[in-house]
Amino acid sequence: MFNKSSIFTLFVVLQTAIYGVGNVVTKIAYVGISPLWCAALRFGLAFLVFMLFFGPRTVRMLKSARLSSWLPSSVFMSLTYITCSIAINLTSATNAGFFIALPMLFTPVLALVLSGRKYTASTAVLQAVVVFGLYLLCCNGGTPTFGLGELFGLASSACFAASLVFGERGLDDVDPIALSTMQIGVTFLGALASAIASEPLPAFAAVPAVSWTAIAFLACVGTCLAFFLQNTALKHVPSATISVILCAEPVFTAAVSAVALGEMLTGMGVVGAILIVACTMVASLADSGKSTGEILGDAFAFVRRLAPNQARRLVRSR
Repeated sequence: MFNKSSIFTLFVVLQTAIYGVGNVVTKIAYVGISPLWCAALRFGLAFLVFMLFFGPRTVRMLKSARLSSWLPSSVFMSLTYITCSIAINLTSATNAGFFIALPMLFTPVLALVLSGRKYTASTAVLQAVVVFGLYLLCCNGGTPTFGLGELFGLASSACFAASLVFGERGLDDVDPIALSTMQIGVTFLGALASAIASEPLPAFAAVPAVSWTAIAFLACVGTCLAFFLQNTALKHVPSATISVILCAEPVFTAAVSAVALGEMLTGMGVVGAILIVACTMVASLADSGKSTGEILGDAFAFVRRLAPNQARRLVRSR
């Protein structure tokens, strides 16, 4: 039976799946438009949708709310997507995916400093295992490199972690709708300014229909729905737990890519995916009332079932 915490944890799992699908859709959108202009159009459309439905409510709430309740989280969210776009442009997709998927390295430390939330040994173990799993999944066991693109990817993870922690604190003063609206609006302004400063103005009439369709999906589902799920869950699930669950995003991306783009995982990638999903399961059950031994037992049983049945079907020799 699901308890209240489990329901909101499922919100984060759904958000993670949306982000994973969104990575593939973003790749499709880039066929006809540059990264920062894609981000500007995506968040501009999402902001318009939120203001149409929730504008008056948001304005009323922000009149009585402190600026610190929504502005820091929104600014860091804007920086997250700007640095993410730059990272993808400067390095390979696999390297960018690895470094962008590391917010859980920063979230527990930031939560300790800003909110006084305890940093436990079990969290450190989860961090180590997830990083190793992400390495196997995104880098396929290859030799890692670190340059300017990877630096921007790591900055994206740090900014996203900061947005989660500040958002968790801000939700004491504003509701998830108002916070989502302002995060989307500030991200739109940041992406628009960055696009104007660094990319040529696209010929909008020449943008293909597939790119417009992808942008519409990213705006309505990948932004409006995903931000609402995230900020609603933040009222009930610790930011550190959310950051671990979000590490499963590359797993969903790999699954969708296998179907939509024909990109199959290597054996190393499958092992990495299993490790990430197991750690996600442990983090998801952390607030369920089960003991650590029970959680680890559930995760171990899950890995034993998944590895022999699914891995062979996902692996393709190269």
